[in-house]
Amino acid sequence: MKSVPVMILAALEVVLAGCSSGSSSSAPAVPVPSSVSGTQGSSYSISVFAKAPGTLLPDDMVQLGNTLFVICQDPNVNPDGTLAAGVTSAQAEVLEYDLNGNVLQTLNVPGHPDGMTAYNASTIWVSSNEDANPVITVINTSSNTLTSYTSDVAPLPNGGGLDDLKLINGVVYASASNPTTTASPSPNLAPYSTDSSGATAEYGVNTGPVLYSVSLNSDGKTFHPAAVLMSSTPATLLPGNTPVTLNMTDTDSSMIDPSGDLVIASQQDSELVFVANLGTAQQSVSVLPMTLYGNPWPLDDTRWSPASGSSFMLVTDTPAQLIYRINAQNAFAPSTAYSSGQGTVLASNTSTGVMTPIYIGMNNPHGLIFVTP
Repeated sequence: MKSVPVMILAALEVVLAGCSSGSSSSAPAVPVPSSVSGTQGSSYSISVFAKAPGTLLPDDMVQLGNTLFVICQDPNVNPDGTLAAGVTSAQAEVLEYDLNGNVLQTLNVPGHPDGMTAYNASTIWVSSNEDANPVITVINTSSNTLTSYTSDVAPLPNGGGLDDLKLINGVVYASASNPTTTASPSPNLAPYSTDSSGATAEYGVNTGPVLYSVSLNSDGKTFHPAAVLMSSTPATLLPGNTPVTLNMTDTDSSMIDPSGDLVIASQQDSELVFVANLGTAQQSVSVLPMTLYGNPWPLDDTRWSPASGSSFMLVTDTPAQLIYRINAQNAFAPSTAYSSGQGTVLASNTSTGVMTPIYIGMNNPHGLIFVTP
């Protein structure tokens, strides 16, 4: 993830450290900061689900059965996995919580973790180092072990690292983050999709991969990234179905929409990129600019509420070290999109790109999921 201005408003298998033995520590009551306020009256309510321990910074989350796993970054580890100046040791963690916000166990992970996906009922994949030197860590929650893998291709063709992970049809896909861009691509395939008119490329042009499939090699030490989507590929600009050239300069979070298609946030470009029929001959790409009050608005996570049943939303406000719980007064409308970004949690119209804030005044919310009890 690149720095975005606010607008308008190596292989190792070890026993997991710090595992609890069936007990949980009670989560202390933490008030919602006074800066956080709702914009939709009594339609929603908010509380603090948990506060990350020490100086850890919460980010992505996944639900596995009746527990939640939350990435907690160590601020002393840079996004390329190196230690901050003057620091000799640092340790990022994945924390397992029960549905009441109590910590069940602590799992040590390498580098600067950022993306996470549930591979099956007892396995979680975590990606670390979004800017360079990517690592994939596989956590086995049954045996309490982890294995970390480095890329067999270095440096990656996109020039950066890996960010979010998603599992579709048994394949893990990873966002190609921190790409190398150019101001003068050759050949020039404009119009690029980085603004609402599809005419300019404000942050340069990315001609490299924006998405990889990731497979683990039999050596037990490395993984192989294979490009499955390139930037500078034909796309459709929504709404209106205008032909453009894809240009993702800040590939970040990924999600799966109600149709089962992959959606990727190009954060600083203020776009959602929809990839239909991923990995097939019918693969196609659409680009939707996202706006708040008519202006581009960078996003982090977007998630759709479940099609049925009760659920609540969790949002990590990373710099504030807080995980918020948001409930809808009359339950969340089925299959409705919500997004986090730039101090806000928003209801997102994924047909028009128009967003409406439901909470403002947060620091910088990142991870967002719907939890089904």
